[in-house]
Amino acid sequence: MTRATLAAMVALGVLSPAAVAAADAPPASAVPSTSAVPSGNAVPSGNAVPSMSTGPATSIPAPVHRGTLLISGTPRDGATVAATGLSWRVPRLPAGVTLVSLEVAYRWQSCAAGGKDCRSAADSTATPFAARDYVVGQADAGRILRVTVTASEVVVSRGSLGDFPVIQSSVTRLATTAVRGYPLHTAPRTAFVNGTPERQTASTQEYFQVAAAHANAADGPVAQWYRIDRGGWKALPASRVFSTGKLAVGSHRVTVRTVNHAGATTVSFEWKVVPMAAPATCRSSAPGGCWYPPHLDSGHHPMRWDWQIGRVTPLQRTGRNAVDMYDVDGFLTTRAQVTAIKTTWQAATLPHPRAVCYLDLAWEDYRPDASPGRYFPAAALGHVYFGFPEERWVDFRQLDALAPMLRERIAMCARKGFDAVELDDIDSFDPPSTTGFYLTPEDVKNFLAYAFNEVHRYGMTALWKNSPYLSSWGRQYTDGAVVEECYVSHACFAAQFQGSRQYGLTCTAVHGVTPCGWDDFTTDVTVRQPTGKWVGETEYAEDDYVCDPGRKCPAAREFTTFCRSVYAPPYGFSAMKLDADLNGATFFPCPVSLTTHQRKRAIVKGLGVVRGVL
Repeated sequence: MTRATLAAMVALGVLSPAAVAAADAPPASAVPSTSAVPSGNAVPSGNAVPSMSTGPATSIPAPVHRGTLLISGTPRDGATVAATGLSWRVPRLPAGVTLVSLEVAYRWQSCAAGGKDCRSAADSTATPFAARDYVVGQADAGRILRVTVTASEVVVSRGSLGDFPVIQSSVTRLATTAVRGYPLHTAPRTAFVNGTPERQTASTQEYFQVAAAHANAADGPVAQWYRIDRGGWKALPASRVFSTGKLAVGSHRVTVRTVNHAGATTVSFEWKVVPMAAPATCRSSAPGGCWYPPHLDSGHHPMRWDWQIGRVTPLQRTGRNAVDMYDVDGFLTTRAQVTAIKTTWQAATLPHPRAVCYLDLAWEDYRPDASPGRYFPAAALGHVYFGFPEERWVDFRQLDALAPMLRERIAMCARKGFDAVELDDIDSFDPPSTTGFYLTPEDVKNFLAYAFNEVHRYGMTALWKNSPYLSSWGRQYTDGAVVEECYVSHACFAAQFQGSRQYGLTCTAVHGVTPCGWDDFTTDVTVRQPTGKWVGETEYAEDDYVCDPGRKCPAAREFTTFCRSVYAPPYGFSAMKLDADLNGATFFPCPVSLTTHQRKRAIVKGLGVVRGVL
């Protein structure tokens, strides 16, 4: 592994290759299999990570299991069965290969006789790592359950450039008997699924998901109602998802009633809404205290930055490309590298650049805290992040369970000497079903208020990321923002959002109550940031919308037009064009002056001559 990767994992404590117990699936005819897959592909939404490779995986032994996979319990509608009998361990790895994380996942299916025509089991949820126990659904009746248990080890090799191969081993078991139906003449029942609010939360609005009713069809059709507090009963929607609406501070209760000819049952949940935590002041013992990124540099232009979260080792920009701030990966960047950035590297207008610690609030299997259990409770892991299986959304409602992870990651940034923290993937309510948990904007606020206050308590400033519908709330807790592709989507400024409505929020002009554009940061003048709060904006080469400097293209897409629109206004941003991998390969900041080589290359490509720069 590279020195940077090793130091990052040592900082958190790489998980031991010792056995990781995980109860697993059905009896005698369990079938094991192994495979190697890459992990951690870069995505244009800012979740870029170093490139992955399957090459080394072929010589790395896969996880091995001990025991026999069994399906314990009675396979009957409404009963709970469990995958039991297995434990997993990582065998001795080759010299120079280190374990990053080990995960065990469960996939429940129901099949026709002989194990044919298998499909997802009826009560599958958004939490695949939590599915060791399975509540049999009504649609499973008459079919045969099958469970597949997959152990995935993520490793890193000495000398790699950020490669994190994933080596998997699976065991599958088919049950020996078909699922029996729900008992006749027994009242139907249901349950809340995919999580509930914590018993105490500052979120003032919640969604609840309800499992399909367990019932015997011979007892007639099932009807279901719900009510909030002491309100009237309402028919449960076909989606089995309902919202509480806006809630006041105090105690609350939701109740669901399930009825057919055999009788009725109710299930309820009680919790308390408390006031939102006030923004915490940033306090640092470092000379000069906390560093607040200014909107404008000493030359009265948006302070230039570079975003390199797709690199193991940060790349220094010098000369005309020098920047005042580097946003780099919090895990892979070492303390020594952060120190070098802040004490020896060239800056654009500062004595030396400042360093921002990039942290993802999604679960990533290539991080040293990824093994579900200690820092990421299995039940908090939801849907795959936009089709990339190495990342999953997490349930922001589970703040108490996720707080240790947040504190340790933020503390890591502080130990390494970072000045600020960028928290990514904060928009898990957009839309509510994104994560599989159905989160509300209020759930996100409750989680982020804690997270950003922790950043300030550790002596660093905080950067908001995307999520324009909450930006006017977020600027109270943060000291700047990072936004992606707002130019191509025509969504940079409050004026472009004004009047739009989403998730119960109505966007106003920049000086209104709830501005939704990023100029609500740059126009937010404070004692520490008298020219406003800093905003960095990135367009991506892969979009092929903003043209490279010097390239002849339609006026709206020319680089100079982009800079005039986003960078040049008094409330403008530190704007640039990068590649989606965020590995430093493409770097066109506003304003830009082409080098002789770049001019020649543009002419050779027949892209025309430079039309001028700002």
